[in-house]
Amino acid sequence: MIRYAPYELVARRALNARATELRRRGALIKVDGGFADVHPWPELGDAPLEEQLALLARGETTALTRASLRFATIDAAARAEGRSLFDGVTIPESHWPGAEAPAGFDTVKIKCGPDFDVSSLPGGVRIRLDFNATLDAEAFVKIAATLPAVEFVEDPCPYDPVVWRELRERTGVRLALDRGDEGEGVDVLVMKPAVQELPRTARELVITSYMDHPLGQLAAAYVAATTATSDRCGLVTHLLYEPNEFSEQLRIEGARLVPPRGNGFGFDELLDAQPWRTLT
Repeated sequence: MIRYAPYELVARRALNARATELRRRGALIKVDGGFADVHPWPELGDAPLEEQLALLARGETTALTRASLRFATIDAAARAEGRSLFDGVTIPESHWPGAEAPAGFDTVKIKCGPDFDVSSLPGGVRIRLDFNATLDAEAFVKIAATLPAVEFVEDPCPYDPVVWRELRERTGVRLALDRGDEGEGVDVLVMKPAVQELPRTARELVITSYMDHPLGQLAAAYVAATTATSDRCGLVTHLLYEPNEFSEQLRIEGARLVPPRGNGFGFDELLDAQPWRTLT
């Protein structure tokens, strides 16, 4: 039996160039004593929440719900043993999700669009840019010519191996691909465990949350803590939303996410208190 509890997150600002809606809907699920998150992004091609749940009720899964069920199984096993999934592992440090990083963060990741202004970039930090494939190749070449040294640029334009290989040669900029497999022209893979299984690769892996519920965020943090990754991942995305009872149990030390106390992914009492409904 699968149970679920709907929720809503309220973003502090537009979260990327493709998503301007500030209210984000998702659902927590409970399966055999384990918990996980289902937080779709229809703007990025996911089926809407109602369709995700309707399919799951019929025993059909998507990339998102397959991962959710997998994390619920991992969580259930740890809860049955009375242990935290973060015992004995270290969550990697994170980049700051925005331009104005507080003390403790040495890397920023900035969401950009066609109206990108290079003068807005901060100094004194490592810079990662994400255009969410909103440019074409020539527009990116023009922007790249104005950039200071950056660590990488994520999804400057839709991925095409020939185009990206030429972009690297013309600009000298390292390119990162989100939600894709390794291919020509790709230096860095940005991986979201909420919808992807990690590949075997020699490329740099930057593991990030799905800008989802804190429970989903912790699932990504667990994967990052148990995988060889970049020295800076994207695991503090609860800061993009207005606080809620779950995010208030998260802490940051330096640039590192600190998980809550409890078994499995944590949040024991809060999860037990959710208004669970049977998925039918």
